[in-house]
Amino acid sequence: MVSKLLDKLPLRTVLIFPFVLQIVGAVGLVGDLSFRNGQKAVNNLASQLMSEVSLRVEQNLQVYLTTPHLINQTKLDAVKLGLLKMENLSAWEKYLWRQVQLYPYINFTSVGNEKGDYRSGEQLSNGSRTMNVIEKSTGLNFYSYNTNERGDRTTVATVVKNFDNRQNTAYKKAVKVGQPTWSSVYISLLEPTLIISALQPVYSDKNQLEGGLFAALRLDHLGIFLHSLKVGKSGQTFIIDRQGTLLATSTPEKPFRTKGNERQLFKVEESSNPFTRSTAKYLTAQYQKFDLIKKAELLSFEINHKRHFLKVLPFQDGKGLDWLIVVVVPEADFTAEIDANTRTAVLLCFAALGVAVAIGILTSRWVTNPILSLNAAAKNIAKGEWDTTVESERSDELGELAKSFNSMAQQLQQSFETLENRVQERTAELAVAKDKAEVANQAKSTFLANMSHELRSPLNAILGFSQLMTRSRTLSPEHQENISIISSSGEHLLTLINNVLDLSKIESGRTTLNPKKFDLYRLLNDLEDMFELKADDKQLQLVFDRSPDVPQYVEADDVKLRQILINLLNNSLKFTHEGSVAVRVSKQSLDRNQQVEGENFAHPELSQNTESPAINGLNISQFSHSKNQIIATPSDDSASAFSFFLHFEVEDTGSGIATNELDAIFEPFVQTKTGKDSQEGTGLGLPISRKFVELMGGKMSVSSAVGKGTNFKFDIQVIAVNAADIESPKPSRNVIALVPNQHTYRILIVDDKPLNRQLLIKILYPLGFEIKEATNGQEAIEIWNSWEPHLIWMDMRMPVMDGYEATQYIKGTIKGQATAIIALTASVLEEERAVILSAGCDAFMRKPFREADIFDAMHKHIGVRYIYEDPGQTNLSAIKEGDRAMTAADFVKLPEPLVSDLKLAILNADTDVIDSSIEQIRLKDAVTAGAIANCIENFEYDKILKLISQAISHE
Repeated sequence: MVSKLLDKLPLRTVLIFPFVLQIVGAVGLVGDLSFRNGQKAVNNLASQLMSEVSLRVEQNLQVYLTTPHLINQTKLDAVKLGLLKMENLSAWEKYLWRQVQLYPYINFTSVGNEKGDYRSGEQLSNGSRTMNVIEKSTGLNFYSYNTNERGDRTTVATVVKNFDNRQNTAYKKAVKVGQPTWSSVYISLLEPTLIISALQPVYSDKNQLEGGLFAALRLDHLGIFLHSLKVGKSGQTFIIDRQGTLLATSTPEKPFRTKGNERQLFKVEESSNPFTRSTAKYLTAQYQKFDLIKKAELLSFEINHKRHFLKVLPFQDGKGLDWLIVVVVPEADFTAEIDANTRTAVLLCFAALGVAVAIGILTSRWVTNPILSLNAAAKNIAKGEWDTTVESERSDELGELAKSFNSMAQQLQQSFETLENRVQERTAELAVAKDKAEVANQAKSTFLANMSHELRSPLNAILGFSQLMTRSRTLSPEHQENISIISSSGEHLLTLINNVLDLSKIESGRTTLNPKKFDLYRLLNDLEDMFELKADDKQLQLVFDRSPDVPQYVEADDVKLRQILINLLNNSLKFTHEGSVAVRVSKQSLDRNQQVEGENFAHPELSQNTESPAINGLNISQFSHSKNQIIATPSDDSASAFSFFLHFEVEDTGSGIATNELDAIFEPFVQTKTGKDSQEGTGLGLPISRKFVELMGGKMSVSSAVGKGTNFKFDIQVIAVNAADIESPKPSRNVIALVPNQHTYRILIVDDKPLNRQLLIKILYPLGFEIKEATNGQEAIEIWNSWEPHLIWMDMRMPVMDGYEATQYIKGTIKGQATAIIALTASVLEEERAVILSAGCDAFMRKPFREADIFDAMHKHIGVRYIYEDPGQTNLSAIKEGDRAMTAADFVKLPEPLVSDLKLAILNADTDVIDSSIEQIRLKDAVTAGAIANCIENFEYDKILKLISQAISHE
C-alpha cells in the first residue's frame, strides 16, 4: 500500500520529503516530550499548591473555631470553681465585657440561666461594646446598654419587650444536645456578617440544668483570611456547608443578600461570581449531593473550554460542624511559560522546515530537471511526435539515459507505423462485425414483435369466441366437449408462445420480478387440484407435503413460482408411468451452499446419483449478495416482515435422466432421449424454470437415476407477511346485464382485424352498449369527432394511422381528455407498456384477453355497473345433483372452520346456521354446497356427519 502511494508522488516531493520528515519528526518529538513534561509539572504543582492552601485553611479553621468553645470552657471552669454563680448573673457583666474585648472576631459572649436571666457582652465592628441584660424581675425585657471604658453601664441603647432567652433556638439546642455544640449559621441583625454560636449547657453537681453558655463567632473574618491567601494568579477559595450554603469566600462577594429590609443566605450555585458558580455546578453534577463527599478529592474540569484544577476538603470539628473547603485554580495560571516555550518550539520547527525545503528544492532540481526533459519528450512521442529528441551534455547516468531514450524513440517510430497499419485493418473488420451483430439483434427484436402480434391476434379470437360459446346453454354435450378441446389447445399454443418469448426476454435481460403478497397454501392446493385428475388418470399417487414451519402468507413473484412448479409437475407426470410424484416444501434453515448430511432419495439405490447445480448467470438487480445469503429488499417496511428461503422438491419415480444428459437439460430446446421418444414438449420448460429460480434469488439442482426417478430441487427467497395483507380472491362471476337506469354508453372499437372487432362486439353488444367500429386510427378520429364515444378500445398496430398517433391526437384536445382510451396490443414486451401509456392511453391490455378483464376495465374508467349471474345457480345448472356422489374428499378441500361450523350446526339441529354454512361453502365450491343442500333436504344428516368424520381422519 505504501509503495503504491509513493509511486504516485512526484520525484521532487520524494526527494524533499525525507528532509522535511526528519526535521519535523525531531522537533515534533522534542516539543511533544517538553509539552508532556510541562503538563505533568503543572499537575504536580497545582496539586501541591491546592493541598497547601487547603491545609492552611483547615489549620486556621481549627484555631478559629476552637476559640469560642475555649471561651465557653473558661466560663464553665469559673462556674465549677465557684467564682461565678448561675443564680447571680450580675457578677458576670465585667467578666463578659472583658472577654469580648480580648477576642476581636467574637461578636458576643453570653450566659443564661433557667430562671430566664441573661447577660452578654457584645462588640460591634466600630469598636463599641454593649452589655445586654434580661432579668425576670424586669418582666423578661431585653435591655442593651452602652458601656464606658471600664465596662460600666451608661445609657440604654435598645429595648425589646418580652424576650425570653429560654425560648431562643440556640438555648434549646444546647439543652437538647447536652454537650458542647454549634448553632446554625445566621445573619447578624446589626453587623454585615454571618454568625455561628458555640453552645455549652451548664449542669449542677446533681446533674440539674442550670443554664447555658454562648460565644458568637463572626464569619466575615474567615472571608478576610481566605482573601489573604494567594492561590495562583486568579484562584479562589470558598467554604460551604453540606446543604451548599455559601459561608465564606476569598472574593469580595458577601455570603448573604438583602431583599428589602431582610438579609438572606443563598446557595453557592446562585453566586454572582461566575467562577464560583461554575465550580459549584460542576460539583453538583459530579456528586448530586454534597453529603456524598466523604474524603479529600482532587479533580479537574473545564470552564469555557479552559481547564481548571479543583480541591475539595471535608472539615469536621467533632462538635457537629461539617463544612467543605473548596480550592479552585485555572490551569492557565501555571502554563504561561509552557505556552511561551511551545510557541518558540513551533517557530523553530517552521524555520527548520523552511531550510529543509529550500535545500530539498535545490537538490531535487539538480536531479529532476534532466528527468523532466525525458518525461516531456516521452509525452511528445506518445502524442505521435516521433522526431522528438532529448538534448543533454551530461556524461553521468542521466546523460546515458538520454542517449538510450533517443535510440528507443527511433525504434518506436518504426514499430508504431507497422502497428498502426494492422490496427486500421482490424478496426475495419470489427466495424463490419458490429454492424452485422446490430442488424441481427434488430432483426431478432423485430421478429419477436411481429411473431407476438401475428400469433396472439388470432389466438385472441380463438380463445375469446371459445369463451362466448362455453356460455351457450343450447350446445349439445358433444359440442361443449369440442369447444373445450379448442380452448385448451389454444391455451396450450399460448403457453408455447409465452415460453419462447419468456426465454427471449430472459436472454436479453428484460425479465423482472413482480413481488406480490399471496396465500402459499392456496397456491399449493390449487396446483394439487389442477394435477390430481391427470395423476388419477395415470393411476399415480400425487403427494403435496409441506413442513409445519412453512408460513401460509408470503411475498414473492407468485406467477413465476406457479410456472416453475407447473413445468416441473408436467414433466414428472409426463414421464412417470407408475409410482408417485411428490412435492415437498420446507423452510430453509441451513446455509444454502451447505448440503444436508445424509441427504438422499426415497430409494436407497439412488444414493450415487449425480447432481448438477444450475449456475446463476443472470444479473439480479433486485438482490444483493452477502457471503452465502441473498438478502432481498422488501417492498414494504412492515415490522412483521422478514426474509428467508423456501426449499422445494419435485420428486418422481419415472424413467429418470441419464448422467451424460444432466448437463444439457437446462439448455434451451434441448430434450433428453426420453423426451424425444415421447415426441412432446419444446425443451423450454426447464431453462425458463431455472432462470426464474435464479431471478428469485435461488438455485436449482437435479438428481436422477435411469429407471429409478428424478428429483428437482430449488430454493427461492420470500418475505413473511400478515394475513391481513392478503387480498381475498374475488369469485368468478359472469356478467348477464347492465344495472338499470344508467345512460347508454357509446363504445368505439378500433382494430384492423375484423375477428378482433367482432369478438368485442359479441361481448359488449348483447349487454346494451352502443357500438361503432373503425379499421385504423384515421377512421377512429373521424368517428370520435362526430360521435364522442365514452370509451375507445384502441389497437396499437394498424395501417394508414396506428393507435399511437390516433391516441396522441385525441388526447391532445380538451374534448379528448374526457374520452377513456384503453390500448389493446399483442406485444408482450414490458417496455411497450411505458411507450403506450406515454402516448396518452389510460390503460393497457394484452391479447388474448379475458372477458372479465374487459368488464373490469370499463367499470374502472367509465363507471359501468353490471348485474352478475349467480355462480351457484350457474354451476348447478350444468351439473345435476343426482349425477354426482359426494365423498369425503369434497370436505377435505374445504376450509376447516366451515366444516366445523357445519358439523356443529347439524349436531345442534340449527337449521338457520346450517343454511348459513351452506351459503359460505357455496362461495368456495358450489357443486359440493348443492350436494350438501340436497342431503339436508332429504334428512341425510348421518351421511354428512360420516363423510366429515372420514375427512378429518384422512387429514
